[in-house]
Parts: sequence; structure tokens; C-alpha cells
Amino acid sequence: MSDAVPVSRKFFRDFARLATPYWTEKGRWRPRLLTGLLGLLVVCQIGLVLRLNVWSADLFDALERRSTEHAMAQIGIFVLILCGTMAANMGHLAVRRHLQLDWRRWLTGRVIGRWMEDSRHFQAGLIPGDHANPDGRIAEDIRVMTEAAVDLASTLFYCVLLLVTFVGILWSASGWITVAGIAVPGHLVLLAFLYAGLGAVVAFVLGRPLVRTTDVRQTKEANFRYDLVRARESAEPIALARAEHAERARLTTGFETIALAWKDQSVGLARLIAFSSGYVALAAVFPILVGTPRFLEGTLTLGRLMQSAQAFQQVTAALSWPVDNLPRIAEWRASVERVLALEEAVQVVALESARAGETAINMDRAPGAWLGVSDLWVAEPDGTALLNNLSLRVEPGEHVLVDGDPEAAAAFFRVVAGIWPWGYGRVDLPADALMIAIGRRLFLPQGTLRRALALPEAAADPDDVAIRAALADVGLAGLGDRIDRSEDWAEVLNGADLQRLAFARLLLLRPDWVVLGDATDALDPISADALLRLVRTRLPQAALVLIGQHPGSAETFDRRLTLDRSTSGEVLLNEVYARRQAARAPKRRPLEVVDWLRQGYPADAPSTTHG
Repeated sequence: MSDAVPVSRKFFRDFARLATPYWTEKGRWRPRLLTGLLGLLVVCQIGLVLRLNVWSADLFDALERRSTEHAMAQIGIFVLILCGTMAANMGHLAVRRHLQLDWRRWLTGRVIGRWMEDSRHFQAGLIPGDHANPDGRIAEDIRVMTEAAVDLASTLFYCVLLLVTFVGILWSASGWITVAGIAVPGHLVLLAFLYAGLGAVVAFVLGRPLVRTTDVRQTKEANFRYDLVRARESAEPIALARAEHAERARLTTGFETIALAWKDQSVGLARLIAFSSGYVALAAVFPILVGTPRFLEGTLTLGRLMQSAQAFQQVTAALSWPVDNLPRIAEWRASVERVLALEEAVQVVALESARAGETAINMDRAPGAWLGVSDLWVAEPDGTALLNNLSLRVEPGEHVLVDGDPEAAAAFFRVVAGIWPWGYGRVDLPADALMIAIGRRLFLPQGTLRRALALPEAAADPDDVAIRAALADVGLAGLGDRIDRSEDWAEVLNGADLQRLAFARLLLLRPDWVVLGDATDALDPISADALLRLVRTRLPQAALVLIGQHPGSAETFDRRLTLDRSTSGEVLLNEVYARRQAARAPKRRPLEVVDWLRQGYPADAPSTTHG
């Protein structure tokens, strides 16, 4: 535990670095205004609770005196308090939700902006570390992170003010009692602390067995979801094998394991609910029972008795904030860690992409009439050698095939395309000419085919005649009447048609330099060669480099280069290699106290108290 404090400090420091610019950046007046307004509404809520406590004492004193006039006056005051409470709570809800959504919108835009910049979303997926499923981290964890943070901060501020306010009232209402001949002041305050502490201990003991049953249930739920996904992905093989009956039985059996885990968890939840119900009910009666002797002696009025009972409830509710919110704190902490892990991965690849000098891949866009690489060494994402000392120069109009080891070819293609930062050497790119890189599967955003064909230069749509002519040239004439139809074209078209569509895009955009990565492997040999000849005919000035497997004839190209993957295991990038080794090591989780206490409080367990 000696390093727990530094680790926890790092967690909160990283969280602050990620989150606080929402308030601190120049011109961010709205978040500050919303936060200040939210705090003011919490103060108003506390003021109304305090006024209700005073009203309770006045009302019961009036009833004790049987004063109709004062009792009726208190009814009118109560109506005002009620209206004020409703307005404050409604305003608090509206401001809180507005702040949560605005913070989430800002943070989502910030994280997506960094993640989707300069191929970092692709590169981050290649390095080790706990940053998988970025979609879930952005869509769900940022939501939990922002919503829970605002909720926890708001309720904590409320409970602190509640405790500070009502401890004084409870101390005053306690008066003095004599214990073994000694006068003791503020005994109800001491009892409130003991009551809340004992309740937390008992709730923890009763809730702890839920750890096993909750973990088992979550595991069974995950297994069942996996089985369903597997059945969906294997739909065709299952149908061909006529195995529906077996799969149905397997899925039914999987769900029954969830039912058994659900029953075991229900038993533990029932015990915890039974205690929490009694705890809450006793909190309302306990101070009345303690104060009844003094009331019967005449040293305590009925109003003060009821006021002390309410103050006791408020103090115990405030003291129970950590226990009540441990599941929420654990959920928030886990979501923050997941977002921070994604941010860390993006920052790592951003730093690696920004490397320059002798230990980096230098993309040289100086004016020149060629495309090539010189003294290029390509590394794996962990820094070990993949390709050694590669040099290539492609002249305008030249067609070159680069094949060989598939993994080495894929890495080389990504280097030339500018999305692979690992290695060192020089890549010469034409500065004043359009270069387009297309991989095995063409990216087609949802929308019309017209707009998809215009990527990446989508500022102006190509005309209908040009689009239909390009589609006909590549063998997709049937799509000519569907160019303005909005569909998910990446799902509608098969792999071969997508590769044909990539060549149609080339004919429309007319680039000077074309870099293809396995962009013909889904085609038959005759079609693959025909499309390459089409590019040479229609774009005679364009140089084309196809890196990867080509099903057609190598005679279609002017030159051929075969890649051999390095097997030496040499480390090219020592700093990157060391970073990868550190990323693979298990990380110590911060906030161990929360982890320990959290074990007795699964996410769906009920609170032990009510504020």
C-alpha cells in the first residue's frame, strides 16, 4: 500500500487534466455559470430543509398548546415551503442535467477529435494496453463519467452542508443528559455517528456475500451474449448443417445458468433489503424513543422532540453518503480509467507519429517528380524490425507491383500511405500532385453513392454523366441509376464490387499518384488486369504502385519488387520497445480502499439509507 497514494494522486491528476479544461479554458463562461447556479440551488435546498425542520418544531409546539391560530399559520408556511422545495428541486434537476449533457458533449468532441486525428484511431488499435473497444469508451464511459461526477459532486456538497447545518441543531436539541452522575451534552450527535457507523458495518457484512453471486451472474450474462453473437455470426454454417435444434438447446441451457445465478443473487439482495428497510424505519423512530423520557419529564417540548428526530435523520443521511454512493463511485472510477486509457493510447501514438530525425520515418514533401522511399527500415508496433533497408523510386506514369510477405507488404503500404509511424528512413511524396491511397476494402460512408465516390475531395459532386461512365467502365453499370440513393453501400456491395468501385473513384478523381494495398485481391485475374489496364489508358500520366497480392499477371506492371520479412528480431526503436513492454505489464489499480469496500456493494444493490 506504500505506493497507493502516488497512484491515487496520478489518477486524480489525470482526471483533472482531462476534465477541468471544460471549466478553465478561456471563454468557458457557460460551465462556470451552470456550476455556480447548481451550487446556489443546493444551498437553497438546504435552506428549505432547515426551514422545514424549524417549521416542524413550531407546528408540534402549536399542537401541544392546542393553538388553532398558530397551527393554521404553520399550514400556510408549509405551503410556501412546499412550493419552494418543488421549485428548487425542479431547477436543480434542470441545471444538473444541462451541465451533464454540456460537459459530455464537450468531452466527447474533445476525445473524438484527438482519436480521429492523423490516423490515431488506427494506430492506437495496434499497440498493447487496456484501450480496446473505443466505441464503448466514448459512447458509454464518457456518459457515466460526466453524469456520475456531477451527481456525486452535487450530492456530496449537499450532504456536507446538511451535516454542518444539522449537527448544530441536533447538538442544541440534545440538551444535557446525566450518565453515571456525569452531565453529557449533545448525546444525539454521538448516537447519530454511532448509528450511521454501525449501519455501514452491518450493510457491508450483509452485502459482502453478494460479490460472488453478482460476479457469477455477470459472467453468465456475458457468456450468454457471446453465445448469441456467435450464433448470429455463424448463421449460414448453422443453417447449412441444419443445427438449429442444437443451437437452440445450447442457448436455452445458457440462459438457465443465468436464472440460477439470478436466484442466488436474489437471496443476498433480500437480506440487504430487509436490513436497509429496518435501518431507514428505525432512523425515524430511534431519536423519538431516546428523547421520550425527557419529553415526559417536561424538559423537552413536543416540537423540540420532533425537530431533534428530523435533525437525527438528516445527520445520519449525510454521514451515510460514502456507503450509499460506493457503487456509484466505483462505476465512475472504472469509467474514468477506461477513458483515460484511451486518451493515453492516443497520446502515445501521437508522440510516436511526431518523432523526427534519424530514428523516425520522415515524410518528405519537397517538390519532386517521383514517389519513393530510401534507406527505409520498417518496424513492428513494438519496435522490432519488419523490413530492412528498402529503397524504391517510382516515376510518373510507371506501374510497379510490390508483393511478397503479406504482413511486410501491408506495413509498407501503410508507411507510404502515411499511417504507419514505426521505423526510420525517408519517404518522398509529391508535394504538388494529388496522391490517393486505397486499401483492400474501400471506405464508403453512409449516404448517397455520389458523395461516396467524391471522397476524399467531397467539396464538389461529380456530374451524372461522368459517374455513370466510370461505373460502366469498371463493370458496375447497374449502379448508374442508384447514385442518389442513400444506403450503407459498404454492406450492400460485396468485396469484388467494392474494389471495382475504388477504380471508379480513381477515374473520377484523376490523381497523379495511386498507391493500392491488396486492392485487387477480391477480383478474378482477368478483371484485375483489365482494371489496371483501364487506369493506364484513362490516366496515362498517373503512376501506380500496387503493394500486396495481385491475382492477375505481373506482366501488367512495368516493374516488380518482392518483399522478404526480416526474421532477425532486431530492435529498431528501443524507446518504443520499452514502452510496449511497460504497457503489457499489469497496472496497479488506484483507490484500493474503494475497491475493498466496493466488494460488499454490487452495482444493483439498494442503498442502505435515504437522503
